[in-house]
Amino acid sequence: MRTESALPSLRFSEYPDHAVVLEVREVERGSRVVETVCPRDWTSAQAEAWLDWADATPHDLPQMTLAPVPADEALNGAISAYASRLMNWGHALGYFSDVPQAYEFQRELTVTLLGGLAAPALSLKDGHRRHPLAGDRLPDAPEPRYAALEDYACTRELQDLLVAARSEEIARSTRDQLHAALSDISAAIARTEGEHRASLQANPALARAALKARRLGASDALIRLAIQSSQNLTEDSALPDWSRQVVHADAPLSGAKIITAARDLIAAGDPSGRLAAQTMLESGRLWIAFDPADAEALDNAFIAPRAAINAWAFQTGNGFDVEGFTACTALWTVALDIETAIAYAATPEADERLRRLRPLGLTVAGLSELLTAKGFVADEGLDVAASLMALLDAQSRLTSAQLARTLGAFEGFAADKDALVSHLSQTLYRLSPLKAADLKAHSLTALQDALRAAKTTGLRNVQTTALFEDADLSLRLGVTLGDTPLARLTGYLETEDGTPVDILHPAVHASLKAGEIDIVRRHLLGARTLHDAPHIHAQALKAKGLSDFEVSHLETALITATRLEDVFSASVLDADFIKDVWGLSDDDLNAPTFNLLSVMGFSDGDIAAAQAYVFGHADLSGCGDLDEATRARLTLANLKTRMALRQRLEAFASAPSVAPVSLDWDQAAPEALKIMAKMAGNGLRAIGLNRRAAPQSLTLDIPEYEEARRPVESPREAPTVQKVIEKIIERERSRQKLPDRRKGYIQKASVGGHKVYIHTGEYEDGALGEIFIDMHKEGAAFRSLMNNFAISVSIGLQYGVPLDEFVDAFVFTRFEPAGPVSGNDSIKSATSILDYIFRELAISYLNRDDLSNADPDALNADGLGQGHGLGQNLGQLQSENEGIAASHLISKGFMRGQPDNLVVVPFAKKKTDDTSGPSSEAQ
Repeated sequence: MRTESALPSLRFSEYPDHAVVLEVREVERGSRVVETVCPRDWTSAQAEAWLDWADATPHDLPQMTLAPVPADEALNGAISAYASRLMNWGHALGYFSDVPQAYEFQRELTVTLLGGLAAPALSLKDGHRRHPLAGDRLPDAPEPRYAALEDYACTRELQDLLVAARSEEIARSTRDQLHAALSDISAAIARTEGEHRASLQANPALARAALKARRLGASDALIRLAIQSSQNLTEDSALPDWSRQVVHADAPLSGAKIITAARDLIAAGDPSGRLAAQTMLESGRLWIAFDPADAEALDNAFIAPRAAINAWAFQTGNGFDVEGFTACTALWTVALDIETAIAYAATPEADERLRRLRPLGLTVAGLSELLTAKGFVADEGLDVAASLMALLDAQSRLTSAQLARTLGAFEGFAADKDALVSHLSQTLYRLSPLKAADLKAHSLTALQDALRAAKTTGLRNVQTTALFEDADLSLRLGVTLGDTPLARLTGYLETEDGTPVDILHPAVHASLKAGEIDIVRRHLLGARTLHDAPHIHAQALKAKGLSDFEVSHLETALITATRLEDVFSASVLDADFIKDVWGLSDDDLNAPTFNLLSVMGFSDGDIAAAQAYVFGHADLSGCGDLDEATRARLTLANLKTRMALRQRLEAFASAPSVAPVSLDWDQAAPEALKIMAKMAGNGLRAIGLNRRAAPQSLTLDIPEYEEARRPVESPREAPTVQKVIEKIIERERSRQKLPDRRKGYIQKASVGGHKVYIHTGEYEDGALGEIFIDMHKEGAAFRSLMNNFAISVSIGLQYGVPLDEFVDAFVFTRFEPAGPVSGNDSIKSATSILDYIFRELAISYLNRDDLSNADPDALNADGLGQGHGLGQNLGQLQSENEGIAASHLISKGFMRGQPDNLVVVPFAKKKTDDTSGPSSEAQ
């Protein structure tokens, strides 16, 4: 097979801008320090992340492998081993026309990894996999089905998922506590000397630790094993990792649960989404899609092999290297397609889906860095980001079509051909509004070629691009992924001895003018000196008792410190000097709340001002020397901006974003419902939420109550025999008839273009007693059905059935006619006629304003507000002329419950006899 057209023509190994300089680096890995070779511009954290990735990478090879090329020294040969594995499997599966092309693929892949141009996400090291060369026939694909939020069965599934998530959290918390308790057993033995240090009777610390472990569920056999394993330990020895002996799994609930929902339902903040919101926050694995096709694409995105192309690495002084970006995209499309054949899956179902559909998960990285460096803001930045995502998707689609020409399309392409071709055609139309001319031109050409090829030979992959979050991948590349904003405006460099030094983020530095760099650097990084610092400076310190010698020590410590409290401490200043000058003891110095600056007489405000001056600020707020335009450009993106960016990126991605929106740890379901409504209203294709972990310092103040002591019974008294008498009262249910002359109201409205009249009848106290429903110009059968339904509801009300029961039973029922409501000032849309009727009755008679979807300020039908002033005046008149409660004369339903505090005062009294004089009139 020949696939030259699928591989890029650009040779990164010959590209001067991507030359890599390697150096030997010592990296801390847990309790060990290892020596490795890595690119010079990698930080130690990056190098450690790459070493972790190398340890978790599979190393299996086909039976017939090509002769290995000399291994690159980087990461002790791990980078070359990864590229060699893909090359050998690709050669065995027919991806390359000859051996030289296979070796060329390996070299190019290695250069892009070392140069930071691209990186793969972590994959499974083992699991389920059909042998790539066995040729097994895959079973027929089952029809994908996704539960709808409105279904009762979906409610049960969400409840089960919520219970499972809580059980997993309890198990994880218990495991961590048990691990700590078993470690305390080892520590209690290691800290003790003598031949009886492992004796529970002779070592009180060991006994306390063992009792704690037993209360947490550890068996006595496990406790004995912990004691036996720890007898030969010393205090400096490595303690055994008991977590591996207790629970092996340390991952969250596996797999993602995807359901569908109506977009307008979620956008309106419907209460039916409350359970889904709560499940999202607690499990972190529930997703809502608004279209079945998007639900299926989301499902594929979770199992697809992933990689990121670093757009920030392709920016140049004069613009953007489009050719390099597209070549790198084509190279990694081929690499990920090889991964679909050799990757392991978590379940057999995921493995079969991966082999059949061959989904890929390419994403664009470094967007936030690129947009910040170029100074793009608002619409201009969104346009550039969308253009880059469009180019990534178009080039990967073209490469997929070229692979299909020689290796064949994915299984099932023929059945989905029309939908896939239609999707490519729609993407062509979405390119029209883009304004980045160069990026748009390349995207248009690649997408047109992909569309022509797809019509004839098909596509190798059902989807090629995705949006996701991956902290490990982001760390290894050193940039953000997708729509993730810059976490900080500062970065750091490492000195030769490994000491980190804070600097401005390179993207922030590139975006500033010459005069702005010093302003921003001083504001964010601080002065790193006490010279001219507010309140706490050299002169003030000398007045407190310090000499030039101590001040110089403080100035030196400020270079690497992060807090003033860490500098003004016994680790920098001599402890004896501190005790002598301020008369402190060792207990004072070791107290957790000890603060030398406070002891010296500086207030909290003085310390905070000096802290900001010396170490800088977290953001640009308060930087008065910077103009508003620059400050706005560098302000970290908020949720609204991020959703706008995600919406633009999703328009050109093959699948909805699988990156959840994170809420604060203390935000609950109501806040989540609002976020879900915003995401649905902004046109996002799917919704996913999670909640950040609570701070470890969180402690609830839970009072302890002693159980009341039971009185001791006298043994001489005979036990009292209590006789329980149950009295059953049967209350007769009789029908309470309405008065012959009754009040009520008539409401005329239109639901989805169908007119409906509601007539109500009330008891003397204003309680609802009957309803009539009239549908104008409807069929005779439908009108009769509604009339008889109203009669049955009226009979139920007159027999004492609470109106609340009818409301709970019929609101949010769904059937036609439905849609917008006109003629009602409280309800603007309804899901059915019954939904409208019982929401109207609930608002009017039960004060259920939560069922209103109109402006709550417009509910005062009489224009008198709550009637407080009028009620006060009528109360004064009532002292002279006894009034009648307004609820006896005015319809409570028509007035929306407002006349409860009003009375009707008669304007005149008829004279009762001749001596009473003329009739008195009310003033």
